Amino acid sequence: MKFRFLNNTLENRRFDYNPRHYDDRKEAIVRKREYYEKLKSGEISDDERRNVLRERMKGELTRGEYRHGQNRSANIRVLLLIFVLLALGYFIFNGIDQVDTVVNNLW
Repeated sequence: MKFRFLNNTLENRRFDYNPRHYDDRKEAIVRKREYYEKLKSGEISDDERRNVLRERMKGELTRGEYRHGQNRSANIRVLLLIFVLLALGYFIFNGIDQVDTVVNNLW
């Protein structure tokens, strides 16, 4: 008779876990390939055509939103840079000693 509880050593539990990887780009390529094969063979329905059109429009919308956000942030950076350069030019031409008076007037 073995007394296992007397010699109790803790061991890590082992799990059989295989992580899965989801590749959205690969899935989109497979869907496009299936669509064009069906289109070539002539067995595509109107519902499938509508779904493909919706997916294309959704993709264009997300790319446009991303581009719009990037353009906006770039414009803000350019305006900030122009403002800083104008302020530096003002202080260079009017003298550095007037910086204190301008800052005190602003606050």
